Amino acid sequence: MYHHVKKLMYTVTIGDPDPKFGKMLLEQFGGANGELAAAMQYSIQGFNCEDAARKDLLMDIGTEELSHLEIVGALIRMHLKPMKDGREAAEADPLVSIAGGGGVALFDSMGNAWTADYLKVTGDLAVDLRSNIAAEARAKIVYERLISLTQDQGSKQALQFLMTREITHMRAFTAALDSMEKPQFAVGIIQPTPGLVDQFFNGSTGESQYGETDFKGPWNSGNGMHTVQSEIKDGEGLDVTPYNPKPGTETTSPVDSTPVGEWTNGVGKKQKALHEARKKTQQKMLPSKSDLQIAKPVATERPRTRVFSIRTSPSPVPACSLMLTEE
Repeated sequence: MYHHVKKLMYTVTIGDPDPKFGKMLLEQFGGANGELAAAMQYSIQGFNCEDAARKDLLMDIGTEELSHLEIVGALIRMHLKPMKDGREAAEADPLVSIAGGGGVALFDSMGNAWTADYLKVTGDLAVDLRSNIAAEARAKIVYERLISLTQDQGSKQALQFLMTREITHMRAFTAALDSMEKPQFAVGIIQPTPGLVDQFFNGSTGESQYGETDFKGPWNSGNGMHTVQSEIKDGEGLDVTPYNPKPGTETTSPVDSTPVGEWTNGVGKKQKALHEARKKTQQKMLPSKSDLQIAKPVATERPRTRVFSIRTSPSPVPACSLMLTEE
């Protein structure tokens, strides 16, 4: 159930309206990285989430994004106000002034209509959380750029608030993903092909007129990775030996989404039983109440304290207290 409170999450104030900046702000209203896209993405993920705890997380943040949409909308309306009665301002963008009445609409800063294609919803909890972390990072950098394109103090402060909340959400989504206790690259239920997964394919050759050439780094020669050269450079190429997929070989979490498909080798039920058995084993290893010895408090003699008051006369200064403790 949703309930609208007639109060902005952050109070917006501006100085002189700037219609051109107001049009830029539409990017965070109806754009690919805007607040409406975030609100819809997290909410729909939440509707599909089978884990109650992380569903609560998704719905909480999705709802907050709607509040952010309201803040951005208020800020845009303030900056676009001259478009309602000024011919010059209206001519700057007829789509906003004439078609939209000088207010907000589901468009980005270039006039492209909002679309559900912006949403990243896979139905896999771990994958969706990764998408959300990236979405918050993109929104953060957009707000940062908007801040650098205005001198209006009130606008800057409102955008700073919104930008900060993106980092808060990034931290929450990251913590939710980490708490699933899965290896960093464990996705789905089928392990990647051994050997092939460690091969970085060098798909470029030669040297450019600007001195660009092949480079080595942890992305191609570290973290278990190694570079293989293309056959064009007389290299061995990627290992293309056929390998049969094996459902159930990837590490999963007790809160993972139910696998989709008919031929999953019963992974959903098997993994659930495996995790439940592991949980029971861990509980058996915990000490029982009878095994715990409760230490009795040791009686000690409290030190005696004597208080003496020292007053100088005549003097308006209050008396000083001197405390002496006898051990």
